[in-house]
Amino acid sequence: MENPSGPRPTLGVLAALIVAVAVLGYFFGYLRAVIAVAVFLLLASLALRQIRSLASAPPEPEVTDVSDYGLRYVCTMCGLELKVEVAARDKAPTHCMEPMKLVRGEGKPPLSAV
Repeated sequence: MENPSGPRPTLGVLAALIVAVAVLGYFFGYLRAVIAVAVFLLLASLALRQIRSLASAPPEPEVTDVSDYGLRYVCTMCGLELKVEVAARDKAPTHCMEPMKLVRGEGKPPLSAV
Protein backbone atom coordinates (compact mmCIF):
# COMPACT_ATOMS: atom_id res chain seq x y z
CA MET A 1 0.00 0.00 0.00
CA GLU A 2 1.33 3.44 -0.93
CA ASN A 3 2.07 5.99 1.77
CA PRO A 4 -0.70 8.67 1.63
CA SER A 5 1.69 11.43 2.65
CA GLY A 6 3.92 10.73 -0.35
CA PRO A 7 7.19 8.90 -0.84
CA ARG A 8 9.78 9.25 1.91
CA PRO A 9 13.25 10.42 0.98
CA THR A 10 16.00 7.87 1.50
CA LEU A 11 19.12 8.46 3.53
CA GLY A 12 21.19 8.95 0.37
CA VAL A 13 18.86 11.70 -0.90
CA LEU A 14 19.00 13.49 2.45
CA ALA A 15 22.79 13.26 2.46
CA ALA A 16 22.92 14.68 -1.09
CA LEU A 17 20.70 17.59 -0.06
CA ILE A 18 22.88 18.37 2.95
CA VAL A 19 26.02 18.23 0.79
CA ALA A 20 24.37 20.48 -1.81
CA VAL A 21 23.42 23.05 0.86
CA ALA A 22 26.93 22.90 2.34
CA VAL A 23 28.74 23.32 -0.98
CA LEU A 24 26.39 26.00 -2.32
CA GLY A 25 26.34 27.71 1.06
CA TYR A 26 30.11 27.97 1.11
CA PHE A 27 30.15 29.78 -2.25
CA PHE A 28 26.86 31.73 -2.25
CA GLY A 29 25.76 31.95 1.37
CA TYR A 30 23.79 29.43 3.38
CA LEU A 31 20.46 31.24 3.24
CA ARG A 32 20.60 31.40 -0.56
CA ALA A 33 21.64 27.75 -0.71
CA VAL A 34 18.70 26.63 1.44
CA ILE A 35 16.28 28.69 -0.68
CA ALA A 36 17.77 27.32 -3.91
CA VAL A 37 17.51 23.70 -2.76
CA ALA A 38 13.92 24.27 -1.57
CA VAL A 39 12.94 25.79 -4.93
CA PHE A 40 14.63 22.91 -6.73
CA LEU A 41 12.71 20.36 -4.66
CA LEU A 42 9.43 22.18 -5.30
CA LEU A 43 9.99 22.35 -9.07
CA ALA A 44 11.18 18.74 -9.23
CA SER A 45 8.12 17.49 -7.34
CA LEU A 46 5.78 19.48 -9.61
CA ALA A 47 7.53 18.13 -12.71
CA LEU A 48 7.30 14.53 -11.47
CA ARG A 49 3.60 15.00 -10.68
CA GLN A 50 2.98 16.26 -14.23
CA ILE A 51 4.88 13.35 -15.77
CA ARG A 52 2.90 10.86 -13.65
CA SER A 53 -0.39 12.45 -14.71
CA LEU A 54 0.61 12.16 -18.38
CA ALA A 55 1.57 8.53 -17.92
CA SER A 56 -1.82 7.64 -16.41
CA ALA A 57 -4.11 8.99 -19.15
CA PRO A 58 -7.82 8.22 -18.82
CA PRO A 59 -9.13 5.29 -20.86
CA GLU A 60 -10.75 5.85 -24.23
CA PRO A 61 -14.54 6.18 -24.02
CA GLU A 62 -16.70 3.33 -25.26
CA VAL A 63 -18.16 4.12 -28.66
CA THR A 64 -21.41 2.71 -29.99
CA ASP A 65 -22.36 2.26 -33.63
CA VAL A 66 -25.63 4.19 -34.12
CA SER A 67 -25.59 4.36 -37.93
CA ASP A 68 -28.67 2.08 -38.14
CA TYR A 69 -30.79 4.61 -36.21
CA GLY A 70 -30.44 7.40 -38.77
CA LEU A 71 -29.70 10.07 -36.19
CA ARG A 72 -29.25 13.59 -37.50
CA TYR A 73 -28.80 16.76 -35.53
CA VAL A 74 -29.58 20.27 -36.77
CA CYS A 75 -28.17 23.50 -35.37
CA THR A 76 -31.01 25.91 -34.63
CA MET A 77 -28.78 28.96 -35.06
CA CYS A 78 -27.08 28.37 -38.44
CA GLY A 79 -28.82 25.30 -39.88
CA LEU A 80 -25.80 22.97 -39.91
CA GLU A 81 -26.87 19.33 -40.23
CA LEU A 82 -24.84 16.54 -38.63
CA LYS A 83 -25.31 12.81 -39.29
CA VAL A 84 -24.17 10.71 -36.33
CA GLU A 85 -22.80 7.25 -37.07
CA VAL A 86 -20.72 6.58 -33.93
CA ALA A 87 -21.58 8.01 -30.51
CA ALA A 88 -19.54 8.00 -27.31
CA ARG A 89 -22.14 9.61 -25.04
CA ASP A 90 -25.86 10.28 -24.84
CA LYS A 91 -25.69 14.08 -24.91
CA ALA A 92 -26.54 16.03 -28.03
CA PRO A 93 -23.61 17.74 -29.77
CA THR A 94 -23.32 21.51 -29.58
CA HIS A 95 -22.78 24.05 -32.34
CA CYS A 96 -22.89 27.86 -32.18
CA MET A 97 -22.70 27.43 -28.38
CA GLU A 98 -26.19 25.85 -28.37
CA PRO A 99 -27.26 22.18 -28.18
CA MET A 100 -28.35 20.80 -31.54
CA LYS A 101 -31.88 19.46 -32.13
CA LEU A 102 -32.37 15.78 -32.92
CA VAL A 103 -34.01 14.99 -36.27
CA ARG A 104 -34.70 11.32 -37.04
CA GLY A 105 -35.11 9.46 -40.29
CA GLU A 106 -36.29 11.08 -43.48
CA GLY A 107 -35.93 14.69 -44.47
CA LYS A 108 -33.75 16.72 -46.77
CA PRO A 109 -30.21 15.40 -47.03
CA PRO A 110 -27.45 17.72 -45.90
CA LEU A 111 -26.21 20.27 -48.43
CA SER A 112 -22.75 18.70 -48.46
CA ALA A 113 -21.32 15.34 -47.44
CA VAL A 114 -20.88 15.00 -43.71
